Amino acid sequence: MARPPRRNAARRNDGAGPREEVGMRRMMGIVAAALVLAVGAQVAAAGDVATIGAPQTIGDQLIFFYDARSGYTTFLTLRNASGNELRVSILFYGPTFSTPLSEAVTLSSGALEIIDVGALRGKGLPGQPGIAIATAVNLGGQPIVTRALTGSFTVANLATGSALGTAAAARAAYKDNGDPAQLGDVIDGSDKARLQNIRPRTAVLAAYYDPLTLAPIEEGGNQLVFINFEDDYHPPYGATIGSTTWNLAATRSNGAGISATSFVATGVTVSDLASVAGTGVNGSAGSITFVAETDTPNLNRLVYFTEALGTFGTGYLLPQLAPR
Repeated sequence: MARPPRRNAARRNDGAGPREEVGMRRMMGIVAAALVLAVGAQVAAAGDVATIGAPQTIGDQLIFFYDARSGYTTFLTLRNASGNELRVSILFYGPTFSTPLSEAVTLSSGALEIIDVGALRGKGLPGQPGIAIATAVNLGGQPIVTRALTGSFTVANLATGSALGTAAAARAAYKDNGDPAQLGDVIDGSDKARLQNIRPRTAVLAAYYDPLTLAPIEEGGNQLVFINFEDDYHPPYGATIGSTTWNLAATRSNGAGISATSFVATGVTVSDLASVAGTGVNGSAGSITFVAETDTPNLNRLVYFTEALGTFGTGYLLPQLAPR
């Protein structure tokens, strides 16, 4: 006699009912979509210079995350890798990308400048998180091609004794035909010089510790930092608020799936694991895959993660699932 199917028995052992099965199917759909995007991205990557999935380390413009809230200290480093003196304009935007605070720095050849963001509160910088955008400019204040800016940022959380420290996100200006823009050309968004858009279609948080074992959320024990903005080339250069809807598939450390969900990130958004992925992340270490719902032209987006466990802390830019 043939052995009867064991699907019902397996369902009882897993403890999963219809709702959990629907959630699992949705989660697997998100993962499958991420894989499709990754494969398609690899095919298109060779000819796509206008949109990149990961930042460079040196370029015509740098993007830094900063946190000027009480209890945080931020330092930016900015270096001129060229053989010429550069005038650099730095625009400090808050979460909604309203009128920025502007700072000007002059760097001699090979020079390095360290900027204490907290000290800028005395110049009117609000006590909030945001991004700083640094671009070399000509005498008229217009951004120009230099291929010479590099740097880093460190955001220290004084409550937890942890820090997020990583390279600034650099990008370069290109012509519409894919060739690099000419040194000294004005970056005006035309077919002669337009900045690359940093826009990964996926982001992967490969591992996080059980949020319940981390420092409290109100102390920044774990943070997901979403950055979304669009370029505005009308003189002078500026940035405007952008938005991304991320579809999330989270798993626990034993491989069990957590109900799939979505999260809308607008401007500079600082959140935490449970607020983004749901309370199902609590109680276990795990991982999360993010898949962008749309690929809006002219949008730039980055996702950073930090966590603090006792005296141990880590923070980094989330990588994409595969090259764009």
